[in-house]
Amino acid sequence: GALKVRLREKLPKSCCEEMDSPSAFSEKYVPGSDADSSDIFKFPYTIDNETLDFIREHGRIMFIIRGPPGTGKDSLSSMLADCYKTASVFSADSYFNDTFAKCRRDSGSLKMSHEYCQKKVRNACIKGIHPIIVKNTHMRKFEVQKYVDFAAEYNYTIIMALTTHKMEVTPEILAQSNTKGLSVSYFQRRLKQWEDFIPINTGWFLNIEDSSFLLKQVQIYLNHLLKDGKFCRCLDIFDEVQFRGYFKPRKLLYCVAACGENNAPDEIRSYYKSDSVKEHYGECFPVVIQGYIVTLSYVAALVYLNETMRDLVFIKCNDTASTEDDELESLTSALASVQVSEDNFKKHCSTIKFEYSSKSTFYQEEDKKREDININNCSYMILAQHNKNEAEPPKKLINLFSELLSHEADGNGIIKLDKFYLIEGRFRYIRLPDNAWLIRPSTDLSFKTIFTGLYV
Repeated sequence: GALKVRLREKLPKSCCEEMDSPSAFSEKYVPGSDADSSDIFKFPYTIDNETLDFIREHGRIMFIIRGPPGTGKDSLSSMLADCYKTASVFSADSYFNDTFAKCRRDSGSLKMSHEYCQKKVRNACIKGIHPIIVKNTHMRKFEVQKYVDFAAEYNYTIIMALTTHKMEVTPEILAQSNTKGLSVSYFQRRLKQWEDFIPINTGWFLNIEDSSFLLKQVQIYLNHLLKDGKFCRCLDIFDEVQFRGYFKPRKLLYCVAACGENNAPDEIRSYYKSDSVKEHYGECFPVVIQGYIVTLSYVAALVYLNETMRDLVFIKCNDTASTEDDELESLTSALASVQVSEDNFKKHCSTIKFEYSSKSTFYQEEDKKREDININNCSYMILAQHNKNEAEPPKKLINLFSELLSHEADGNGIIKLDKFYLIEGRFRYIRLPDNAWLIRPSTDLSFKTIFTGLYV
């Protein structure tokens, strides 16, 4: 049988369960053991049927496999290719397997092999191949960066597949298990090159079709607000033709889960490497949209988070020692800690024209309809911004939205349905302070999403 080890991780208490709990340990395997790859690489995107089905229909997923030599990258890529029959696998090694490119591996040919792989991946993105699997060691960030840039340019959602999440990695173990006779000193040098590629935040990402469908619904809801005279006067817009160009939708739609305050690397790294995030990373989750907040500058969706999703929201630990009786910060406070650098944020909050698709994972479940809104169980998804406005950091917007909603919520954070005005049947809205509105549709909209990171 396989030799297995469990690695105890040092994590903030709020990132995962107590360390004494068995689920708080990461089970890892030794490279070269006789364990089957299907037992080793148990990720949501390889074993969870709902996730597998969603990714197959998603349209634009890019798996980026990372790991030191000898940690099972070939096995993982083969598993992914078996799971997703339409996938294409790209690797720098394929350059040396082509008949016209057989040559000695040196710095020059290795550089050419990676350029060859990058060209192949870019062409696959242009053709819309799905999913794309990129398999290289990717030890340093710059080796991954090109593929991250391709994903952003061609609207692919990234799933970073790290073999190190499942393999015990030391120079001694790798030297003993590799089949190429590589020495301990070689692996010591290689492992020192490893650089974590930490996302600037994590969240639940919609695919292109669902984003288009949602934006179409939002436009319908916004048009209903033209029945409110105050809304028209504040925007100086009085018909749908004028209104059409006022807001521009975001290119990338996702509900923010977590990021460290002030982009602190240690906090982000601990959260991202926590057992809880590893367990659910790349998993399909339902996103339930209960309403929409409209200001003069932004439109955002109010997203209900189930219990598992709320547990994935990063809550910054206090510097002082805490006890079991200490109350955790509220979900709103946790989300308000989200902040990314201005340059990175602007890169990923560009706007696009409305484009609609009839293909969507949208569904409604009447028995799960929630008439009242509990703002303590909600997060936000920025949908659109005023055409003339520069993008604001998420921290500022989350604070703004939370403050606006708190004016209408009771002491338990509940906004009752009877507080809403009724327009045209069952369409409802509330006037919020500072020229803002909360729209409550007649039913919740639900979509499937992938829990992953925003990489820049």
